[in-house]
Amino acid sequence: MTDSTEKLHILITGATSGIGKQLAKDYLLADHHVYAVGRDDEALTELQALGAETIDLDLMDREKVIEAFEKIDNVDLAICGAGMCEYLDMPNFDSSVFMKVMSVNMGTLSHAIEGVLPKLIASKGRLVGIGSASAYVPFARAEAYGSSKAAIHYLMKTLQISLAPHDVSVSLVVPGFVETPMTKQNDFPMPFIQTPAQASQAIRDGIESGHEVIEFPKKLTMPLKALGTLPDLVWQQVSEKLNKK
Repeated sequence: MTDSTEKLHILITGATSGIGKQLAKDYLLADHHVYAVGRDDEALTELQALGAETIDLDLMDREKVIEAFEKIDNVDLAICGAGMCEYLDMPNFDSSVFMKVMSVNMGTLSHAIEGVLPKLIASKGRLVGIGSASAYVPFARAEAYGSSKAAIHYLMKTLQISLAPHDVSVSLVVPGFVETPMTKQNDFPMPFIQTPAQASQAIRDGIESGHEVIEFPKKLTMPLKALGTLPDLVWQQVSEKLNKK
């Protein structure tokens, strides 16, 4: 994957919305072979018209994921971008919402990894998981979403170690706020929000450069990382201010 002119076989989950859809379009425009995985029929039809090989698949169904991915001949790059977000409003801790977000965000990722990993080992390819800058510091109302993304960060960084002997590269994407259907529900300030096109460009550039961690925009992610190293009282106060309705 060092030659940018090489035609790659790229599998993208969450390809029918937001960042995943933009990535699918951009890779198709660059003449790569894209397996677009999602559930939105209209978006799948649109991507198919652009040349994608579409897969209508419930990523929460482990057996169907493994069966579907076994039928794919070759994968050089797998970008796992499926996910969801729901917020909790204290003092009511809704465990059903918490577990739904955790199950979807971790379930879709883990099933996709299990299904695609044999292909990546065969091609000595790259696995990419989408985390979030929200994992750097705790934010009120994001207990479920942030916890799921923190788990994804740990998983991808661990896989960087455990898959290295098998010649599979692993990248963790850490985006800030991006204009997607998911962020439309947000009723709080979203500093330095990116367009899907900007997010796609940052991710594709990071993958092309072989970066293990792809963070953007730096003017948001770097302060959050620094904030996470400060005493608890400081970032708790910042979090409360950011999440006031």
